[in-house]
Amino acid sequence: MPLVEDNIDTHDEDLTRKFWNRFTLQHSGEMADDDKNTWVIFHEDEFNKLIYHYESIISSPIGRILHNSAADSLELIIANLASIRAKFFGKRQLNKRLVEFWELCGWGTNSFSNSTIKTNLFASVAAGFYLSTIELLENRRYKLEWSQKFTHLIDFKRSIVNNVMPHPKLIKSIPWAYLIDLEASIINCDVKLESQELGWSIEGRTSFLLPCDFFNRVIQNSSGFVEQLPSKIYEKWDLVGFDDIYSNGLIAMLESSKEVFLSMDNFVYLRDEQDWDKTIFKHMTCFGYATPQLVKQDEFTSIFQMNLTPSLPLSLGKLVGLWERANGKVAKCRITRDKRIINVEISSLLEYILEDTN
Repeated sequence: MPLVEDNIDTHDEDLTRKFWNRFTLQHSGEMADDDKNTWVIFHEDEFNKLIYHYESIISSPIGRILHNSAADSLELIIANLASIRAKFFGKRQLNKRLVEFWELCGWGTNSFSNSTIKTNLFASVAAGFYLSTIELLENRRYKLEWSQKFTHLIDFKRSIVNNVMPHPKLIKSIPWAYLIDLEASIINCDVKLESQELGWSIEGRTSFLLPCDFFNRVIQNSSGFVEQLPSKIYEKWDLVGFDDIYSNGLIAMLESSKEVFLSMDNFVYLRDEQDWDKTIFKHMTCFGYATPQLVKQDEFTSIFQMNLTPSLPLSLGKLVGLWERANGKVAKCRITRDKRIINVEISSLLEYILEDTN
């Protein structure tokens, strides 16, 4: 008889309960907090690959874009905590809330009184989150320099900025950037968190939570200087009803999200149309991605429909990755926006090219 039983549940029940008390899953797939901020769960290795693919596609490093996007997105999210500072022992209470928030998001347990943090986050992203956190805590603006001397250890050097700097603006140019309403009903998910010495994991894989606003700011902030993507990328994605001002950044994020999914050892088997619901729930919904609904399918094409959602670029990229893994074919995806409705038509790229040449 084996000394250790298989399938031992190693999750942290208290941490998992706190997490799902703070964040809820909507039927449409969004993971939201009480302030309607939307989030996605990322495995550490998948996030690092996403950055690698995105930089490769746009042929430019984006470290500064990641930093600024992270800082702006978190500043807006935690702005409502500023009122705590005015209370008795307010700064101490605020520091406690911020430490707990970082822990719950899987960003590590850190004391913001010193200039070093331990985190599983990508360094430039961690620096952006740290900057917003310390600025709220100290109620002043800083210029930040950072260096990563070890894999998970980041040192910061900050200097006071005396100029008055406005708060970040909402993203008005991207129509899917924000969730309009929270649904009254929510769904349960069996994702359980496991405590680690640094952050938390899911099924043994180091993971953390990231705001969808961060990814949309990366798209907005990088689209302006990306004039052209490789032709092999354009032929895979067809956008209808989307503005050219952000389309290159959107396509790059769609392709990156798809490639990350395909790079992992994910088995996808679809016997019939009914299997799409449980496949999408397993790979997407439980991690904060949207829940597209299959509306039509034949031997050549699958058509899905969903509402605009802040996780749109990540969600549709992963959806196409699921389709490619299940069908064993490179996909051609046509995404059509009709006000707040998104229609997604996925077919074989090779068959599309052959049909187009005839």
